[in-house]
Amino acid sequence: MERTEALLIADLCEGDETALAPLVEKYKRMVYRLAMQITKNHTDADDVMQETFIKVYRSIRTFRKDAAFETWLYRIAVNEALNFVKRRERRRESALEAAAESEYEVATRHQAQIASDPHVHAEKAELRHYVTKAVNSLSLKHRTVVILHEFEGLTHAEIASILNCSEGTVRSRLHYARKKLRTLLKPYVDASHI
Repeated sequence: MERTEALLIADLCEGDETALAPLVEKYKRMVYRLAMQITKNHTDADDVMQETFIKVYRSIRTFRKDAAFETWLYRIAVNEALNFVKRRERRRESALEAAAESEYEVATRHQAQIASDPHVHAEKAELRHYVTKAVNSLSLKHRTVVILHEFEGLTHAEIASILNCSEGTVRSRLHYARKKLRTLLKPYVDASHI
């Protein structure tokens, strides 16, 4: 019999280590994707994912049952990723690696590429390159808000909760980031679509 998420969380709070594996399985892709978008490096994203779930295990008793587990998990993952990037920057490591695609995305894209016009595919790939480059050029705090809102689909309230700031701050950062992205991408796309 499969345990519900609420039961898994309750069991984990009671010290049942077996309850962690199903939670990891359910959320590992989300955590990895988010970590990858922030760190821009597979190895770092793996480390952030591992640290995130270690922190979940160690601090599950601080989880308020009235909050959504996913939002709590997002907060931990974002904080771990941001801390990782800050530590890396303090060590003055070289520029961030370009984000690579997961095997699933590569397979899906390859199938779509076969079925589509190669010129359209090339244009989309070029645009995706410019968008990625533009997003990566944003400051860490602005890039994080864009990732959470535009790529992860979170609301302003959810982002504010994750980043422990006001919704106004989220809206302000998002506004500033979009304004900068419009400027950076204007040569490549019609600015009215950004």
